[in-house]
Amino acid sequence: MKEAGREKCKPRRSFEEELARLKNHKDRVALPRPSIAMWPSDVKFWTNFSDPALFNEQFIETRFQAEHIASDAYLISTWHTVTLIATIAGCISTRNVSFLTLSGELFALTLLSVAMLAIRMPGGRIRFNRHAQLVHLFYGKVLLSLPWRCAYPFSNIVRLGSAHLNICFPTGSYAEAIGSEFVLVPGRFDVSDAGLDSAFYRWEFIRRYMECGLAASAPPEHPEPGFEPRKASGHFRKTFDIFYYLGFGFLIDRWAAYWNARFRWPEEVERLCQPDADLSGYDTSPVTTSTTRFYRFDLRQGGYYICDAQGNALRDATLAERAATYPSSGTK
Repeated sequence: MKEAGREKCKPRRSFEEELARLKNHKDRVALPRPSIAMWPSDVKFWTNFSDPALFNEQFIETRFQAEHIASDAYLISTWHTVTLIATIAGCISTRNVSFLTLSGELFALTLLSVAMLAIRMPGGRIRFNRHAQLVHLFYGKVLLSLPWRCAYPFSNIVRLGSAHLNICFPTGSYAEAIGSEFVLVPGRFDVSDAGLDSAFYRWEFIRRYMECGLAASAPPEHPEPGFEPRKASGHFRKTFDIFYYLGFGFLIDRWAAYWNARFRWPEEVERLCQPDADLSGYDTSPVTTSTTRFYRFDLRQGGYYICDAQGNALRDATLAERAATYPSSGTK
């Protein structure tokens, strides 16, 4: 019986099949691979590098997911506060306590508990290790160290006017541990990384750093309006102060600070991020890019197109680049 059941199970799709599914998905836009750079005149960067613990010549690290979970907890906690007040008021007015009266409060309390547990999980931090040309992250409790040169970036359109950068990697030797041939790594560093154009700029920010180092991804001395240097953050508290205070956000901050202080990258990751680390066995050569061909963002042309050094579109090069790097498939 067990063998028959196993025969009915569909085999896990290969990375190439999963990649084709992503490429053909109506809500995803494929971005160029690391081997081609954005046309220099289009580049816009705005991330403040003042924290050397997160931005240095060995690695850059995003804590967006961890901070965003805390911000989501503000909203859930606000809902819990409102539900609790409504439940107490309902019990007083009816002079009756029933499961139906308490159901909304119990549901809100369950969601808040899940959010607080998510805050203490080791995930939510992603380290782009330029020194070893690796990307380190936790998938659940499994630590992954993925070769940067295997990155396939996509922009995921989540709602009208909003898009998130995701970077697809083959899982290789980790496939059995996590049960998948691929993993999508979030590429957002800041709450402003919300639009399709921001996904391209953030991808170029990461790509440039991995190829050329910190100075190549620094904001200009005279930035355009709206692109002034700012610290990357996953918090939206400044915009939604009411949720912060109604949801007792200061208590959530203390909970998050406690678990952040306890978090440590595994010793192997810290070793690989040291300037004098022994990296024998790793391909540490950066993915280099052409000096004559670049890409430009244009939603009308499938998200981007290839251009020459003057910014002129190269149609044949665009078609060839997409055909070579993002396979088409009828897989559903």
